[in-house]
Amino acid sequence: MERSDEEQEPSDSQKTAEKRIKEIASWKPSEKWWNKELAILFYILAVSLDPLLLYSLILNDDRKCVVVDTKLEKIAIVLRSLADLLYIGPIIICCILNNISLRIPPDTADFGFYAVFILAALPVPQIAILVFFPTLRALRALNRMRIMNSLILLQYVPRIYPIYRHCKDINDRHRKYFHEEESIRIVLSYISKQEHKRWVPGLFNFILYILASHVFGAFWYFFSIQRQIECWGYACQSENGCEFRIFYCDDDGTLRNVTLLNDLCPINPSNAKVFDFGIYLDAVQSGMLGSTDFLRKVLQCFSWGVRNLSSFGSNLKSSMNAWETLFVVFISISGLILFIYLLGHLQIFMQGTNREYWILLKMWKIWPDIGLMLDEYGLSNAFWDIKKIVRGQFLQDEDLAVENIFSILPSEVQDIIKRHLLLPKLKEVPTLQGIDQYVSDEKFLKHLEQVMYDGGNYIIREGEPLDMMIFISRGSVLTDNTTSTGHGGGGSGCLTGGDFYGQELISWAATSTSLSHLPISNKTLKSLEKVEVFAIRASALWRIVSEHKKYFKTEAQRPHPTDIALIEINEHGNS
Repeated sequence: MERSDEEQEPSDSQKTAEKRIKEIASWKPSEKWWNKELAILFYILAVSLDPLLLYSLILNDDRKCVVVDTKLEKIAIVLRSLADLLYIGPIIICCILNNISLRIPPDTADFGFYAVFILAALPVPQIAILVFFPTLRALRALNRMRIMNSLILLQYVPRIYPIYRHCKDINDRHRKYFHEEESIRIVLSYISKQEHKRWVPGLFNFILYILASHVFGAFWYFFSIQRQIECWGYACQSENGCEFRIFYCDDDGTLRNVTLLNDLCPINPSNAKVFDFGIYLDAVQSGMLGSTDFLRKVLQCFSWGVRNLSSFGSNLKSSMNAWETLFVVFISISGLILFIYLLGHLQIFMQGTNREYWILLKMWKIWPDIGLMLDEYGLSNAFWDIKKIVRGQFLQDEDLAVENIFSILPSEVQDIIKRHLLLPKLKEVPTLQGIDQYVSDEKFLKHLEQVMYDGGNYIIREGEPLDMMIFISRGSVLTDNTTSTGHGGGGSGCLTGGDFYGQELISWAATSTSLSHLPISNKTLKSLEKVEVFAIRASALWRIVSEHKKYFKTEAQRPHPTDIALIEINEHGNS
């Protein structure tokens, strides 16, 4: 028993076309997108470890001095050193691989790249806290401490820069890779990943907010200790000989008038008229500056950072100290920037969601048209792949017209479909049999253009110059001959998908030396319904034949283009 059309084995042409379309729809770039997300997480982790060293300082209120938590100090130094490898590593890789970094985009492999990563890896906080601060005396330490504070804060710029750079690359990646030859492949790969990772930018924004709160809280702790030291320094100015080394609590020769320092640096209760601790009063009064409970200090400082960063520092009441005021301003600006960044991502998310909704509506409307088109093309198995490709085109340009599905497909997919539909038909044209495959693939198929006709439109009129050869792919075309001069005589017929018309144009191109004296059509072609044809213009056909004459016969028996009586109208299919 013969199998029905639906049960017939697909042709080699169909298998090849569907396979190539699937390859495009499921193409994945060589670059792994998650590399950048992973790099961002590593750099965020590195920056989050930096403040640990600031918590190693502890106030001894009884002796009015500062001690160092040696255990936490060692842990912080080891973790900071490991984190610095993230900044030193790319420099080493660039040097070894001739300035080609596997992690950093090639355009950053320059002097600026080296400068940023070298500055980020400098052991500024280690030197400041472990070497510089212990040698200072209270009265002359203040200005130098402020300078070191500025250096520690400024180093966060190069250390945060890689996070900013990778986040920017993630946001710009869909524009960065959209070039002509691979745009649809990149778009489809990008879409398949971004649909499931639309939450990633928002997550990174939340992580950056947490990171900023952690960093600001640690500096609040660090500056609170310095504020207390500053008060002791001012208090010592009122008594001769009151000068002591801040970091030497066990120095028996050091003069510490504890009663005087308590009177001139009141904490509980505080007295702003005597000394205003400003935003650091809570830290001083809570007693956490003298606590060795690391978790308690971190949570309390983190809580302070979250509350004040989210309120843009509006609840902070600073003293008249200029450095303290600058710290408050910096917190306010940072909170505002993070908030704007969050609003930007929220707006992009809402726009993307709304855009996806309208694209889904368009896709819902054209699903039947896609299925019908592929059924008539003999590519029904490629439905889901074509649907994905069409959706990718809409995501690039949502204003594409949906009346003609083929026209909105990328050129690469159009070429695959044209090769599947038309290459076998080109081989059936008698005057094209035996030509080189390069000529048929790269020349004829390249110049075959899709043309759509609504029902009742004239495609070619009898008695007018024949300026194109057509291959019908969809729909039905009525042919009518009012005279009996043609080889087939008068009468009418019908051409359907798979038929072609205008073979004599090839004979004309093989014998003509110019684009004049086109052959005259002795039939009228009129669309009975909406018709899709692929047409090659006479000018393009003449150029192709002129360039490759060895493949085309030019015997004398070829009809002269002006002799209507000798022209044979070649029709494949119904005559």
